[in-house]
Amino acid sequence: MNAAATVKPLKKVTAFVGSARKKHTYHATLLFLDNLRSLGGVETEIVRLSEYKIGACLGCKQCFGKGEDACPLKDDRDELIAKIASSDGVVFATPNYSFQLSALMKLFLDRLGFMFHRPRFFGKTFTSITSQGIYGGKKIERYLNFVGMGLGFNTVKGAYFTAFEPMAESEQRVVEETLAKQSREFHKTLMKPSFP
Repeated sequence: MNAAATVKPLKKVTAFVGSARKKHTYHATLLFLDNLRSLGGVETEIVRLSEYKIGACLGCKQCFGKGEDACPLKDDRDELIAKIASSDGVVFATPNYSFQLSALMKLFLDRLGFMFHRPRFFGKTFTSITSQGIYGGKKIERYLNFVGMGLGFNTVKGAYFTAFEPMAESEQRVVEETLAKQSREFHKTLMKPSFP
């Protein structure tokens, strides 16, 4: 057997960022993905939701009764779903806007609404990252943990952190330590057999 035949394929991890700015949420996602790659066996991609057309769900329930192909919205939903489907691990990253996740992330999740009735991401690993100004990150983290389980993922507890501007060195260290711990937990789950 040659050496190339024994090399395991890299695990693909895709992070979906629900912020239009390349600030705290985006940089935390980069750091998380850098940590994952340093642990080995991982390739990564960042998907900025602001660069995709995501329509607002009309609540018509066509996706429930007739299937998601019957949705009247013509946007980039299926392209984004394909990115999840081709990944072994998925990260949802969002800033805290008005004590909740961002509108971009909520639009995205609403476009996946039919999947809470027909989950399909079994065997894939999921986590979340939330940046907050003052308060509310824990509630968002719990919500996204629930979303991950509802979509069928093997869910690793998300992380949230406070991001004031300018960020003090002590705050930056907390962010780095939080994301390092989270990335180790995510990597451990990602490298296990897909189905527990």
